[in-house]
Amino acid sequence: MHDKFFEIARTNMVTSQILTNNVRNQKLISSISTTKKELFIPDEFFDIVYSDSDIEFSEKRKLIRTFILAKMFEKCNFLKDDSVLIIGCLSGYSMALISNMVNYVFGIENDKILVDKANKTLSHLNFHNCSVFFKKNLSSGLSKNAPYDKIFIEGSVNFIPDDLLRQLKDDGEIFTVLENNDRNIGEFVRGVKIDSSLSFSSFFNTSVNLLPDFIIEENDYEKTF
Repeated sequence: MHDKFFEIARTNMVTSQILTNNVRNQKLISSISTTKKELFIPDEFFDIVYSDSDIEFSEKRKLIRTFILAKMFEKCNFLKDDSVLIIGCLSGYSMALISNMVNYVFGIENDKILVDKANKTLSHLNFHNCSVFFKKNLSSGLSKNAPYDKIFIEGSVNFIPDDLLRQLKDDGEIFTVLENNDRNIGEFVRGVKIDSSLSFSSFFNTSVNLLPDFIIEENDYEKTF
């Protein structure tokens, strides 16, 4: 496929998916319009790269469709001085989308091949304020660059571990999809760190892949809506 095909498909995605879902952040829209998503996915999915579908990386991991990521990022209120951690960043596409909105983006992934690919792609495209690290267990976060202004978990979870809470600055925010009991749909939420605990507010319901490292039988978080 040629660059022109992807350019047209990307423009159509912004028009028909991003703008129609009331995404209005101009920096975010610009990033989506110019970031070559095709460079971040397996070649066999080129034909659906700009569709409204998740893209499968493995049996348990999928790249969230772009319009859902955009709706989420719109709610994150990223600031130019923010230090952000993205958990489960796969090939780094989500990091590229917010790189021009924040100071630095750290990502973690539990697949060494994806970590290598993400760093090479981000460097090749001159996203120099992005770094991806290998972590065997995503739920442990990345302590060495903490504390963060914001943590974004790219997937849905059953719980938010204490390790991540400790890696947030005071008044820092964590964003994720909290699964409900039927595991078919969850709530995209913001948790604000207040006095060593999280106070949650909910934005919208959505269905995204459940991250295996965040599955437990009993929830380890407090909702204070």
